[in-house]
Amino acid sequence: MRAPTILRTLPMRRLLPRAPTAVAPLREKTRFDRELAEELDSLQSRGDFGLAPWLDAAITTQKIASDSLVTVCCKDYADLGAAVDKHLEDNVEILDACNYFMDKMEHINKYVNLLRVVLHLVDKGAAEKPITRALELLDSCQGMEKRCKSMENRGSCLKKMLRQKLCHQNELSEVMCGSKTMALMCCRFLDLGLSFDPKRGLPMMKLSQPTSSSWLRLFEELAQQAEKKRVQRRRCWSSLLMQTVAAARELKEQMKAKREKEMKYAVERLKISCRELEHGLEIVQERVKNLYKSLIDVRMTLLGILSQPTNTVFISYYNS
Repeated sequence: MRAPTILRTLPMRRLLPRAPTAVAPLREKTRFDRELAEELDSLQSRGDFGLAPWLDAAITTQKIASDSLVTVCCKDYADLGAAVDKHLEDNVEILDACNYFMDKMEHINKYVNLLRVVLHLVDKGAAEKPITRALELLDSCQGMEKRCKSMENRGSCLKKMLRQKLCHQNELSEVMCGSKTMALMCCRFLDLGLSFDPKRGLPMMKLSQPTSSSWLRLFEELAQQAEKKRVQRRRCWSSLLMQTVAAARELKEQMKAKREKEMKYAVERLKISCRELEHGLEIVQERVKNLYKSLIDVRMTLLGILSQPTNTVFISYYNS
């Protein structure tokens, strides 16, 4: 029986079944990937992108990184000496940034204490001398705002690190990438949240290429959501620091205009803002201290692994 004409005209190789194309196996998720993805997923489900939740996530990340580093076989990554060295250098910069933020919060606390003296003087009544002294102190507060703005040039070092591409090739570099990424994101939000300049901006970290890591994809989604909310909050003037600055300036205007009724409302608003700002600073200060300690733990764990006799290639790199 002859085949139909149309079939006889087709090349035989088109009729034969094609060999199945090779499919690259899915990358097995590391312990670090699984645990950090769970942490970020929990952060996303809460929908709270304030400083405290991000700091908590960053602190937890350092603990996950320290535990993961213990299980990484560094001898398989003997060519990563330069990458490890770069991570340790960035680690020092982030530790330095944590110290800077602690100093900055001390200055903000002094600013709040000065405002409390102003409120105490205003509460004494409408006597001329206390009011005059209160206005002088409000001028001093504005001077402190300017000095704090001048401190914010420290952010230039953060800008350089934030421009680094987020990527990794293996388990060791993934742990280092995750540790640094979460710490830097907190530094970025701290720099913005503790700034007296409402127009201040720092670059966002970005992925250099598509990645199979669950935590990196989640991180990018969270970073975008947090940035959107941050911009919205800045527009409505609702950050604790900027609320306090605005309340202090409003009180000064009402005092100069000698509007007693409006002045009372301004005093109450400033009292509430000072109280909320002090409470917020206490929470953030404690977490920045914990982040600093956890970053030190990661550093010591990594240095301890690199100093093991089996990691002779790393040792020779650092001795060269």
